[in-house]
Amino acid sequence: MITIVCVGIVVRDIVFSVPSLPEGPGKNLATKRTEVGGGPAATAAVTIAALGGEARFVGPVGDDQTGTDLVDELRSDGVDTTQIRVVAGASSPMSVVTIDKNGERAIVNHSDPKLFEDVEPIGDSDLVGADAVLADIKWPRGAEDALAWAREMDLPGVLDFDVGNISEAILDTPSHIVFSSDALWGLTGNRDPVSGIREVADRCPAWVAVTAGPDGTYWIEGDSVAHHPGFEIDAVDTLGAGDVFHGAFAMCMAADQSDIHGAIRFASAAAAISCTRFGGRAGIPTSAELRAFLEEHP
Repeated sequence: MITIVCVGIVVRDIVFSVPSLPEGPGKNLATKRTEVGGGPAATAAVTIAALGGEARFVGPVGDDQTGTDLVDELRSDGVDTTQIRVVAGASSPMSVVTIDKNGERAIVNHSDPKLFEDVEPIGDSDLVGADAVLADIKWPRGAEDALAWAREMDLPGVLDFDVGNISEAILDTPSHIVFSSDALWGLTGNRDPVSGIREVADRCPAWVAVTAGPDGTYWIEGDSVAHHPGFEIDAVDTLGAGDVFHGAFAMCMAADQSDIHGAIRFASAAAAISCTRFGGRAGIPTSAELRAFLEEHP
């Protein structure tokens, strides 16, 4: 069975369904509410477990009840939590998320800086046995160390490059980088995904791609840019869709790095299914659901 180590952050998401995203001061009434685990690397780990892989999550939580609940939830979802770091005196990450009637979301996150200042660094014992490594940018040092280990072991190292403050030096470490469209724009100043990934491909040795929501995924293929259109769905909740994509994509890279087209289609379908259900991580499909979806969308 494929084993993937996911390095980064785990978050408690408090999710509200609202008619439209708040635009300014005032009171907004929600029609639905739920709480669910989130965080890019953690949600990718749950995706891997749901799709039949072995997922190990490595990242920090605070020594509070929220941290305990987040670890318990990951464990109940089939994720190996033995390498999670509990940081004394730190609070666990939390987000408030609003989802509008079209499934678009707005997120307010708080992550205690102490989590990343006092956390134990990545070591070989965290990564041994992995067939691939996936990292988000929320714990930069952890991502750099884990991806460097994957490169030394000649294993796929997938970086989930989302919005955040991070040194461009990390671009030199992964074998594969998948950007969100907003992160690519923030890095290059270019709203066009094709021009943006061409620019990034000239800066770093990694294979690069960008997910562009309903517009699909663009990636560098030789000297050209390839594209897989988004699946046509009725979106209910886009929270965590990119994280689901990364988890499914990392599974494919661990199994066979040569079939990029198949990996993009597989990951895109997993993310599309997750968007049809409310509750972020709660929308992750099973392996059987994903196979059925792909059969229905040849």
